[in-house]
Amino acid sequence: MQKSVLWGVSVLAMLAGGAPALAQETPIAVEDLVVTAQRREQKLQDAPVAVSAFGAKALDQLQITRAETLGAAVPSLYVSQISASPSTVQVALRGALDQTGGMITSEPPVGIYVDDVYQARLSVANLDLADVVRVEVLRGPQGTLYGRNSMTGALKYVTRQPDGTPGGFVEASWGDYGLQRYRAGAGGKVADHVGATVSALFSDRDGWQQNTALKRRVGERRDAGARFSLGLIDTGPLSATFSAAYARTDTDGQHFSPLDPVTLAPLAGGEFGSTRSPLNTDTKTEQKSLALHLGYDLSGIQLKSITAYQRLDDRWTLDFSGGLVAGSGLVAGFLRGSDTGQEQASQEFQALGEAFEGRLQWIGGLFWFKETGSQVLSDTIGSGIYGPFPVPLLPTTIHATSESIAAYGQMEWRFTERLKGSAGLRWTRDEKTIAGVIQDGLAAYPASLTSRSNAGEWKVWTPKVNLQYQASEDVMVYGTIARGYRAGGFVALSIADPSIFTKAYDPEFAWSYEAGAKIEAFDRRARLNLAAYVQQLKDLQQNVISNGSILTQNAAEARIAGLEVEAAATPVKGLDLFASLALTDAEYEKLDSATAAAQAGAKTLPLVSKVQAQVGGSWRIEPEMLKGGAIIVSADYSHRGPRYAEATNAQAGRIGSVDRVNASLAWESPSAAWRVFVQGRNVLDAKDYVSGAVFIPGLIVYRLADEPAMWSAGVKVKF
Repeated sequence: MQKSVLWGVSVLAMLAGGAPALAQETPIAVEDLVVTAQRREQKLQDAPVAVSAFGAKALDQLQITRAETLGAAVPSLYVSQISASPSTVQVALRGALDQTGGMITSEPPVGIYVDDVYQARLSVANLDLADVVRVEVLRGPQGTLYGRNSMTGALKYVTRQPDGTPGGFVEASWGDYGLQRYRAGAGGKVADHVGATVSALFSDRDGWQQNTALKRRVGERRDAGARFSLGLIDTGPLSATFSAAYARTDTDGQHFSPLDPVTLAPLAGGEFGSTRSPLNTDTKTEQKSLALHLGYDLSGIQLKSITAYQRLDDRWTLDFSGGLVAGSGLVAGFLRGSDTGQEQASQEFQALGEAFEGRLQWIGGLFWFKETGSQVLSDTIGSGIYGPFPVPLLPTTIHATSESIAAYGQMEWRFTERLKGSAGLRWTRDEKTIAGVIQDGLAAYPASLTSRSNAGEWKVWTPKVNLQYQASEDVMVYGTIARGYRAGGFVALSIADPSIFTKAYDPEFAWSYEAGAKIEAFDRRARLNLAAYVQQLKDLQQNVISNGSILTQNAAEARIAGLEVEAAATPVKGLDLFASLALTDAEYEKLDSATAAAQAGAKTLPLVSKVQAQVGGSWRIEPEMLKGGAIIVSADYSHRGPRYAEATNAQAGRIGSVDRVNASLAWESPSAAWRVFVQGRNVLDAKDYVSGAVFIPGLIVYRLADEPAMWSAGVKVKF
């Protein structure tokens, strides 16, 4: 850990101090992206928000093709697969997290948006990125402009818009474990005043984990998707964009490595990450999306409408034991199946404008969201646990609804040419219901079902105040106080225990106090962005595994303090360097003695590493022999310190430091129309775990292994 910190500090010093000797070179600048972090377009360095932004070039260089590969590149962000399904992610940012993404009732603390449309379920959030032109990660509470479940931040994906610009690309690559990956996109005018874009992807990969019971590799995955958009262009004050998308992921399930409950030694034998479940499992996730964006410029006031609908079907089965040795031999110790159907609809109206010769900028809006869903869970307890035979439980059926309405507004006033201030406020009302049936106890014979239901309503105010001062042309400092929240809900994942099924838990709140600086130097060849924050979490929602059930509890009050650093430099033509660092100190201020975390003696918040860092760069070389063509070499190193995967701080869930190196080599034609590349993730083949847990004490303990080295080669053609 100390070595990684020293490396990060050394690179930051190089980025900040290495450019003066090159000041007489041809003027070159670090790329300055335009972001919409404050719901209006502005340059990244002008936004008084801790935001990381990645354009198409950076996404390619960092090999960010799925949401889970984004975590290493953003300070304080953690993204990984959840235990239920490879096509579902868990997201943690600045100490807040959710670990029940496979449930219809889960609520993440970080909002995910695709073209400003809120994604309630994270079941397909990590699909390959086909036509994404920019990703923004907003850190800190975004409760005023983005609302529910953006308690500690938001992830925004921006896709290519149908603005009539002609062009497209086709990309194909092949790699380890039978990887085949194909992407394509195109756009342009299709009629007078009408533009269109279309994109598609297909990816297929064999498994890399060894199943010693089935004597074959497992972990297969197939992704497919398409997106189509139509938009009005050159129609004066009116704008309109319609989009439709389809995405699907098929896998052979999640595969756990079983551990000895006492020594935590792997039990499956074979290679690192092996499993031994004797059963075949699978997952299938399918999502359909429609969205309509309308805009009208009414004498300087911009009116916007965002209407969206999504349908999700998600099915998965897995053996949490990874294979258990019982009296009858090797069995599936705990087999769970889930079948979910979910629909969501949302409507947002916005108005943006200026007054007093531009000194006042304002935005106001109304938001409505409705979600309905059902989920059926089928559990089978393996033989040898409660007797010599498998024990199939009666299915648990869950029906849930969630409706949210909100009104918000924010004003920014320019006091002087250098000083600006803004204030915003959002009011939200959440209403939720849950109803379902569950087996009435494990010991009852004959087994019977009992029904439970619950309902809740929460009304929340989330304010934000910000001051921004332009100290010089190249230095901006800001300070922000903001409140965010995550909606309350109900416990749904219970194993034959009606006493906790549909039990309510309250919303979680965050007050954040942040100061930051955005600095450019040496004719904008170097950039340094800093953010220091203290965040108070109240009614902290924690997910605890208890004999297979997952209980969500308002467990604690906590304080998270951190420093986040992002640096970039272009010291000479063709050389781009970058680095990031997050130092985090998280501690409980109050932990409810009745909670599982307190009873286990937990001291650390889950998924929080004290140190997270990344350094890397890209070098574009244009030798004369290539006659205008170029060789592009890219590499990055990332470090994440030790963390606990779950709230009780069990040793099975302690994940050690993760250090990974990615690299790529590409040739680009003189016209940039052709690109041939070789790239690798985790090129040093580090052996790491993603998570671990005690599922049933003394019996089922597991860890989930991360991917090994993955190499691929391909070609991309632009037209």
